[in-house]
Amino acid sequence: MTTRTHALHDALDRLAGYDYIDGPGFACHGPMGAEALSALGHDDLVPAWADTYISRHEAIAAPPTTERIDPRDEHSWRAALGDGVRVSDWSTMFREALWDEPWPAVLGRWVPRLVPGYAGGLAHGLLRVAHAARAMPTDHAPSSLLLDELAKGLAAWAAWFRILPGRPIVRGDLSLDTAIAGLPRPTQPWSPLDAGTFARIEDLPDYPHAVAALQPPPDIDHALSDLSAAFCRAMLANPHALPQGLVHTVTPVAAARALLPHLPDLSTEALYAHLWQVGAAIVIGFTPPAQPGRPSQVDDRTPLRPDEIVARAIEHCDAHVIKFTEACAREHSLRPDPVYLHAAQHVLEHTPPW
Repeated sequence: MTTRTHALHDALDRLAGYDYIDGPGFACHGPMGAEALSALGHDDLVPAWADTYISRHEAIAAPPTTERIDPRDEHSWRAALGDGVRVSDWSTMFREALWDEPWPAVLGRWVPRLVPGYAGGLAHGLLRVAHAARAMPTDHAPSSLLLDELAKGLAAWAAWFRILPGRPIVRGDLSLDTAIAGLPRPTQPWSPLDAGTFARIEDLPDYPHAVAALQPPPDIDHALSDLSAAFCRAMLANPHALPQGLVHTVTPVAAARALLPHLPDLSTEALYAHLWQVGAAIVIGFTPPAQPGRPSQVDDRTPLRPDEIVARAIEHCDAHVIKFTEACAREHSLRPDPVYLHAAQHVLEHTPPW
């Protein structure tokens, strides 16, 4: 029987050379998709899935290193934040850090520094780090392959670092659904590239005020669940919007939840505010202009069971579908809500299969 560790090692071996991007504007999803498929309990399918991924995507080599980043010199590492050309410099730095000390210590120090800019790369740095951290074994030291994958995730996060306008502060009196409905929209639709890179978010001066208008989470123990469910409702309220964009409102919440145990110096309140700020910007960019969120029209349908959705996602094979299904299944298991099942089914049905 294939074990999780063996399956993930096999996938990372097969995906050697798939570093950060699969094409202009597209993050590499191979390692993340393989880990999500394993997390869904299908280690035996991981090798074939990785081969299918390779058949659909050409490996694009990382850029060469340019200059050493000194993690002890704040000026050195801050100057390299958000510089995509220096992703290999970041990777080298994180590899050295992960060899020098336990990986949870590296996460605990660096993730709070990187959270303010997790929007960059449409949150794929955060997502890749969370998948890599979940892949770490609990009963023995991680292999060089697993440490290298975590270093790549952290490097992508740092190199794609992007801070959005305003501050991640929630101090208003609006509920999540009302705050989402009140988000400003552009008068003309943005392209998926502009929306995904937040290239035009500064065109909306009301965006920071709309972010701040959200009320603080009424129950911090359920705050992340409240947020992921609200973003699922926003997706279902805009059924014609590009699902591959809107999934990135939900998956970062599930990813951040997975990292929280390793972040003793980062509060749930602070994380919630950052997740809301970025998720709101994604809703703005990917939903129709002047179309505020409205109640879902599918709430009266009986959703598929989680196991049925997982089976269909595996047959579908697309990396976004597998990753989103796994995130929704996990969120649903923590606090059952049919909106997660509806959203997973929506993405599955509105994404071309492989």
